[in-house]
Amino acid sequence: MWCPDCGAALKPWGQARPRTVRDLGGGLVAVRPDRARCTGCRRTHVVLDAGLLPRRAYTVCFLGQALVGAVRGHGHRKIAAELGAPEGTVRGWLRRARSTAEQLRWIGVQAVVALDPDALPATDRGDPLAHAVEALVAAAVAAHRRFGHGPREMWPRIALLTRGRLLAPSPTG
Repeated sequence: MWCPDCGAALKPWGQARPRTVRDLGGGLVAVRPDRARCTGCRRTHVVLDAGLLPRRAYTVCFLGQALVGAVRGHGHRKIAAELGAPEGTVRGWLRRARSTAEQLRWIGVQAVVALDPDALPATDRGDPLAHAVEALVAAAVAAHRRFGHGPREMWPRIALLTRGRLLAPSPTG
């Protein structure tokens, strides 16, 4: 593993504090992520499983289900009711995802072009978030076909492709 700040190697450094996140179906998942220390800048980093997102109390599958609901045209209230999440939380997710939809689409398109250009989505959805989700799904499928290993579920694969930044803009530089 490599440091996201300086690119140097990361070495094991114990574990981070335990946390509990909500999964689909209302179940709680207790996790205790690993911690790693950078050999270059000497900072420590929490290393999350692909099914988790930084600073989120919900799994990536839970969040992905909300994004799929938005792509289908459902509002944040209906999605929140279906998933059993607070309306404000879902509204915030959808706003963040829509604000970074073009960046997310670009990540998906680049991955598809590199892995399987024939799988590139070509239809016009009219909604930037729908374009982004479609491109990310195509990229996750192409990555799984190409490499055949990694997370079985779609959303953890997408979280890996976006480097855990499904709701946050990619760092510049």
